[in-house]
Amino acid sequence: MNTLSASPVGVIERGLALIIDLIINVIIALIISFVFHKGNFPFLDFFIIALVILSHVYSITLPLLWNGYTIGKRAVGIRIAPVSNNRLTLSTLIFRELLVKNLLYYFSMGLLQFVSIYLISTRDDKRAIHDLLAKTYVTNNFPD
Repeated sequence: MNTLSASPVGVIERGLALIIDLIINVIIALIISFVFHKGNFPFLDFFIIALVILSHVYSITLPLLWNGYTIGKRAVGIRIAPVSNNRLTLSTLIFRELLVKNLLYYFSMGLLQFVSIYLISTRDDKRAIHDLLAKTYVTNNFPD
């Protein structure tokens, strides 16, 4: 059953999940930094590197292993789903999270992030640029 248009999720729910995931990532990166930082270079640099690596691993691994959920998405009751209704794949999540959401948004200096927010706010299916390119959507439907 294709539920693409049945339960699309808007900006507010996605934003809340993002904030929860960010808080979790910051706390874990701080712990990692306090434990492993040896003083070879500034603590803040070490923390930022730990946060970037952790965020990428978190945003790819958790949805892959947990039917499209991260802890933040699970708390809000939303998840990433492929349009094909198959399981999410590693290649889909790497493309969606790393290449599109990080690199493409970064190299556009954030402009495409605002375009994505506009698309989520105005499209009936609430899909952002990264959803359209990766053939995913965010839903509040439970996995089959």
